[in-house]
Amino acid sequence: MCLFKVYADDPNLGKRLIAENIAFISKGDGFIKIVDIESKEKIVTNVEILSIDALNSTLILKQIQ
Repeated sequence: MCLFKVYADDPNLGKRLIAENIAFISKGDGFIKIVDIESKEKIVTNVEILSIDALNSTLILKQIQ
């Protein structure tokens, strides 16, 4: 099973892992909700989706300035 890893792209720190084994992702107004394989939810605020790479199962988020 290929589950997503979610990274935050920080201009100062580079790319950092914030979640893994993500089965569900949804976008709201100013936030992204991610749910892992164990149904644990995490809300990431003030971000936008920078890229989705289905081949490598990665989602990269960028902080909204």
